[in-house]
Amino acid sequence: MLATGNKAFTGYRLSIRFCADGFSFSVLNTLDGSTVQTDRFPVSAPSARADVLRQALRKPYLMDYRFQSTEFVVEGPATIVPLEHFNKSDMLAYYRLCFPGEQASVADMQYQILSSLEAVMLFCLDQDILRVAEECYPDVKVCCTDAQQLEHFAAQQEKRPVPEDAEQCDVYLHIEPQRFFIAVFRRSKLLYAASQTASNDSDRTFLLLGIWKALELHPQKDALHLEGASKDLKKTLAEYILNIE
Repeated sequence: MLATGNKAFTGYRLSIRFCADGFSFSVLNTLDGSTVQTDRFPVSAPSARADVLRQALRKPYLMDYRFQSTEFVVEGPATIVPLEHFNKSDMLAYYRLCFPGEQASVADMQYQILSSLEAVMLFCLDQDILRVAEECYPDVKVCCTDAQQLEHFAAQQEKRPVPEDAEQCDVYLHIEPQRFFIAVFRRSKLLYAASQTASNDSDRTFLLLGIWKALELHPQKDALHLEGASKDLKKTLAEYILNIE
């Protein structure tokens, strides 16, 4: 089995990230969270994804590590529902309502419970791809990039001092090359969370300001926290939003 090796005195974790254009592997040191090794496996066509993953999991260097855990992280459309309204039998209906253009089946639906937020993130993973991963790592944990990012933002929000104004909101924005994830909190209560496709700063500005207006956020009172933003984007947003960190 691939999850064995000769580096027994140091703990390692394997993270496999799946997105539209392929897979990326990261070997992480569990002691300090540092990245030990990375690898990238592009996919030219959706029909080839399972085969590409199968070949990637056979790479000899994986035998050098004893993985304490393995995670399979899905980057793609996801939606969040309150925990009190979550029902497994309704997952596909919720997903299709939010993403009518996505191909999904009951067997493809996945969920991740965010207990600290009393919410559940719903997302989709092709069963053929998951089956390939489980052949090598039966205990693989399937999770979602949006869920991980939301938990990260929630932890940051918990550390912030309580504002004097009970209505003040904190808006968190994490930017990647082709997309961004946004979450809005008021006194640690989640008000809104979503990912948007955006590959340039003009689109990011347009979409963010549209969300800001739709949620009736205040341009002077509410705070915007940026991760991965360019200097140009920060400069542009500062023309509309006063409190940017």
